[in-house]
Amino acid sequence: MTNGGHVTVVEQGRVLGRLVFEPRVLEGFLITPPAGSEQTPQPPRDDICVVATAMPLSEAARSTLSEGLGEHYIVLDLIDAPPTADVVLTQPISPQLLNKLKAEFPTARIIVTEIDDEEAGVSYSGPVSRVLNAGVTAYLPPRPLDQVAQNVRTHLEQTPRPVLDAPARTPQHELGASGDQ
Repeated sequence: MTNGGHVTVVEQGRVLGRLVFEPRVLEGFLITPPAGSEQTPQPPRDDICVVATAMPLSEAARSTLSEGLGEHYIVLDLIDAPPTADVVLTQPISPQLLNKLKAEFPTARIIVTEIDDEEAGVSYSGPVSRVLNAGVTAYLPPRPLDQVAQNVRTHLEQTPRPVLDAPARTPQHELGASGDQ
């Protein structure tokens, strides 16, 4: 089988799938400067951070992400990223899949993120977004008990308490209207 070949998998006359064999190397031509040219080869830039996205994104969405990160970043699809990628962005996934990403990109920092960009047509929400959308007032990440207590207290002190709208015929004092609604 040569690179670029295709194999259709058939069982009892039913097509199960198609295997595609593609090269993992770039194909093209090396262009060298003309003889006697004063150009010196440029060393590779070490200041570029390669970001691989594990969630499918359109070219436009990847471009927007890359522009948002800045000029020292390049954003590639996971399939196109080298194993030396610096960062892997993924939506919330299982620990088994995270371990697979770590094995494929051993030096990369794995960042789990949720994306919701209506304009770009991208929505990768996870359990945190789902519970927030269901109406909880906050999500606090796991911490030791003393930090959880501090985070809860800070949230309660900095967030206004929701006010219940009482029906017109219900007296305020029945709702506990002692000034702390």
